[in-house]
Amino acid sequence: ATTEQGIGFSYKVTAEAMDTLIYQQVMEAFNNKAFYQLPGKDKIISIAKYFLGTHYVASTLETGEEEQLVVNLRGMDCTTYVEYVLAILSCLELERTAMDDFYLALANIRYRDGRIDGYLSRLHYFTEWLQENRRWGRLELVSDEFGNADFDANVGFMSTNSNFYRQLTEEPGLLFPLRAIEARVSQFKMRYITKNRIDELAHYIQDGDIIAFTSSIAGLDVSHTGFALNHNGRLHLLHASTRTHQVEITPVALSDYLAGMSRVTGILVARWIYDGERD
Repeated sequence: ATTEQGIGFSYKVTAEAMDTLIYQQVMEAFNNKAFYQLPGKDKIISIAKYFLGTHYVASTLETGEEEQLVVNLRGMDCTTYVEYVLAILSCLELERTAMDDFYLALANIRYRDGRIDGYLSRLHYFTEWLQENRRWGRLELVSDEFGNADFDANVGFMSTNSNFYRQLTEEPGLLFPLRAIEARVSQFKMRYITKNRIDELAHYIQDGDIIAFTSSIAGLDVSHTGFALNHNGRLHLLHASTRTHQVEITPVALSDYLAGMSRVTGILVARWIYDGERD
């Protein structure tokens, strides 16, 4: 991967020439009057569907010695998929569509306060990712309104399994500030929808809502994420799948998809606040 310095973006970026080409193709597809006239939720789904079939690739952000903005539109995991779609949407809604504008939008979504300042500035826990983007007025946690149970994040997976993370292994001094972040994230009060109530409460969920799978794994808040999509009369998920190793629409309804996943307890639901709908 090449490292470049964006002209209007002050952080180092890791990207390939193909990423710029893909981004330009996305802009050619959507930077038009027909797209701008769509409701916000349809804008998200249009961009998200553009990436159907894109390869699932894990750990694309774990490159290089120092933390920098990684852009990989050729292969993505569940979280980077969501981030890329939302950053592209932000650029289109603001009608600021240069590559540097995309870098900035992505950094704002992916990093605490939009500042890249070492490994721990990245929003590693999805609970904090949600809360940080809510704090900046980019989304609302709609599951707080209609969720049927209290959600206890109680995160600590990274610090207790630091051997899984290269940066934590190489820099054990990061563990102390990481535990402080985990303690803060663990205090967030949220509501979620338990697995057995998804069908009953699905009418509250719109196309394009961000769905996050809550986990029973010790110290882990969320294990997977994607976008809600009503498909054949039922709620499905549009996501970068570890099962098929590509971006896909779940072949069965979300409640059926989760039924056999013993470590998934339910879902959090967030709704992106579209530019025309902000206060």
